[in-house]
Amino acid sequence: MKKIEPFEGKRFPLRMTEVKSCFHLVRPHWHEHLEFIQVTEGDVQIHIDNRTFVTSAPAIVFINSCKIHSMQSLHGTSSTIRGMIFDMSLLAGSFENSESQHLYSRFLHSAPIHEPFLPSHLLWSELRFHFEAAYREYLAQDIGCELIIKSSLYQMMIPLLRSFQQEQCLSKDLSKHFAQYKRLKPALEHIESSYAQKIYTDTLGSLVNMSPFHFTRFFKKVTSVTPMNYINRYRVDMAKRLLIQHDLTITQIAERTGFCNVNYFDKVFKEMNGFTPLELRKQFIDG
Repeated sequence: MKKIEPFEGKRFPLRMTEVKSCFHLVRPHWHEHLEFIQVTEGDVQIHIDNRTFVTSAPAIVFINSCKIHSMQSLHGTSSTIRGMIFDMSLLAGSFENSESQHLYSRFLHSAPIHEPFLPSHLLWSELRFHFEAAYREYLAQDIGCELIIKSSLYQMMIPLLRSFQQEQCLSKDLSKHFAQYKRLKPALEHIESSYAQKIYTDTLGSLVNMSPFHFTRFFKKVTSVTPMNYINRYRVDMAKRLLIQHDLTITQIAERTGFCNVNYFDKVFKEMNGFTPLELRKQFIDG
């Protein structure tokens, strides 16, 4: 289920924790915030949406916004993790130009799933150093600790954003892509607010003053997928959040996320993830 953090609505929306257990370290949940988890002791299994990782300490895991995730110890032995959970707004307003803000927005929206960062990774030393610096400051709560913690966050997030930028090949035409994305924004916002209902291409096109034909071509050029694929992907993401709850059937979830029937929901979900909605639910319930 969605987890509500105690820092929501607070001036400094960040929390750090330490958990030690032989069983569940993090029970299945999702939240709109971002999170770094440092594995400091033991062997753990990590579920993030449709991905499962097994790793040993030391390791650092990044969990993007709105991803269902859980973590448990392996072999019945004790494991220890430290978590840094923070609201995306903590950094959003501080990027120096619209291109950087747009890149940050795309990073959050696409929500890439990273494998655990291990000592062999190029970013390992930097991530570990700044995570541990932030953790020390969080425990000490000395004067200026919030500034140092925020600085550590930047030192951890910027390498991830730069890596994402290179993967998306946005470095040369970021300004142009930003302008194109901005033009699509009314249509994207309509999808996000109306995904549970029928959405028509001509409606989306009218929101950006385009014919259905030109809108479909422009949409695919900017997002790399058709409007229908984008809508279905968004609906599937919303469905994932409901699947870890016990009070809704698969049919009810299909209806609440805009799918015409449960069979079509199963088909689309499996095509996008490699497994069915029921298999995802069992993975988190059994885990």
